[in-house]
Amino acid sequence: MAPKYGLLSLAASKHLPRRYRHAGHQDTIAQATEVTPDEFRGIALVISSQALQQATYEEVSKVKNDIVELQKKCAADEKSDPECTKPLGTVFLDEFCHEQEIIAKYGFADCCAKVDPERKDCILAHKNGTPGFIPPFQKPSAEEGCKAFEADPDQTMGRYVYEIARRYPFSKTSSIFAGARKYKEVLTTCCKEADKDACFTEKATEVSKYLRKEFARQKQICSVHRKLGELPLRALKVAQLSQKFPKADFPTVLKLSADIVHAYTECCKGDTLECLLDRADVSKYICSHQATLSSKVHDCCEKSLLEQGDCIAHSENDDKPADLSPTVREFIDNKEVCQHYADNKSLHQAKFVHEYGRRHPELSPELLVRLGKGYGDLLEKCCPLENVVECLGHGEAELKKHISDTLEVMKKNCELHATAGDYLFQNELLVHYTKKAPQLTFDQLYEYTKGLTKAAAKCCHEDEAHKLPCAEKYVSFVLGEICREHEMHHINKQVCKCCGDSLTFRRECFSGLGPDPEYQPTPFAPDLFTFHPDLCTADPEVLKRKKQKQLVDLIKHKPTITDEQLAGVVVDFQGMNTQCCEDADSKTCFEREGPKLIERTRTAFGES
Repeated sequence: MAPKYGLLSLAASKHLPRRYRHAGHQDTIAQATEVTPDEFRGIALVISSQALQQATYEEVSKVKNDIVELQKKCAADEKSDPECTKPLGTVFLDEFCHEQEIIAKYGFADCCAKVDPERKDCILAHKNGTPGFIPPFQKPSAEEGCKAFEADPDQTMGRYVYEIARRYPFSKTSSIFAGARKYKEVLTTCCKEADKDACFTEKATEVSKYLRKEFARQKQICSVHRKLGELPLRALKVAQLSQKFPKADFPTVLKLSADIVHAYTECCKGDTLECLLDRADVSKYICSHQATLSSKVHDCCEKSLLEQGDCIAHSENDDKPADLSPTVREFIDNKEVCQHYADNKSLHQAKFVHEYGRRHPELSPELLVRLGKGYGDLLEKCCPLENVVECLGHGEAELKKHISDTLEVMKKNCELHATAGDYLFQNELLVHYTKKAPQLTFDQLYEYTKGLTKAAAKCCHEDEAHKLPCAEKYVSFVLGEICREHEMHHINKQVCKCCGDSLTFRRECFSGLGPDPEYQPTPFAPDLFTFHPDLCTADPEVLKRKKQKQLVDLIKHKPTITDEQLAGVVVDFQGMNTQCCEDADSKTCFEREGPKLIERTRTAFGES
């Protein structure tokens, strides 16, 4: 059987960077010259805040200042202190443990009594990313925030970074810095406005949304890493990099994918410094090889080291080389591929994904990995036969069919969204996802289906070169959020299977789910469906949500409802709603007609 993700045997391969067989970076604090003094202070603040989550800003600042002062001292004279020649990670821990009173107060004394790597592992194990572990941040009023910013901008921004970092101890430094830059722009803009509150409500909310989404993406990566390991992340990264850097050769793509996923590993275990250094290594490599990798990253490489990584990740795919052949016939019309596959199945599949991906930027990385799996299955089937090339030729049609089927699903969804609009499109999704996962609350189902609706609204208007990558990216994010919720609070067995089996086949798995066979429907109760005059007077958006809540309640009561039954209930409800809203005494009308509607519905369901 073909490896599920490809790349399965690469963990011990010669393609991995040599430093993966050793622990950590060896850069010293005196060599920390690739970032500005302000950036170094920020890094020290983030790391200290994430480690000392329950400490006050003043206590965290004391640890941060120890590190910053030592860096200044060592930069001036590397021989001035024994700490100057130690690896940067060791120095951070030494300075952390040096503040004995603070360390004892927050329960780190036992950790600091150990030697590395046990000391570091012990300190990292104290990190707690559980929501609510740190109480919600009490935001100052716009007026108070502006006064503090005008009096001391550095202190204000320092406190902002501290408050974010301590609540998200596994987040990347670059994400926190990006949020801080955006928030500083909000302060700079809104503090000049006459209506500061309105300005903050609009602009600061956008910063919060940005950070929540960034942190959610990082948590999803860590969830996959924890549940499925590095392999699916490496496979997906090979596909992404092959599209982003079509000029790059296969060994380079393999090296970069391993480097990036190794950085994920450090980030997910909470080693913020190693995560930052690993990501910086990747950025430096890409920026020093622009000629052979991409012409589209130049502007990113002009940014500070801490901004480069995220910028490169969001950069456009480079143009395909002019001499790149349009097809990958060497993987189909050549029986020698069987020997290559036998020599290293995972490596050969990865080469196929690389070559196909660099030629097809219009396909999603997830689809490319699925094609790689399909190609491996094809080789498993054809290589034992005498007519290998003929068999591979027939199998190629199956791979092309998978592409066309995927595009057809997207086309139908886009047509439905164009016809129905956001509200009715979301209602359709609410029906399907309530049946698949009725254990979720209405609020959860509403947010997930709202996310899928936004994906359609955004991606269906993209050109053909970007439509599918956009759709799979946003749908994958929503499904990732469902799977993260499942990891924290078990939903049901069929959701468990979709979340636990395969990262790149997750969308197909969810699409194939029907009503949860083990769900016990909500029993009927008179107050389950109530109708009030506010159905006539409520704000249109509030009214839509009320109706969607009733729709979800109906599906939870009757998860096996057919499309015809549902259409009948909807028409009946709309008729009652119109009748009562036109009635001078709508309250009495709803009290009279509501029970009749419920009785007709229960009769249609065979319940009375």
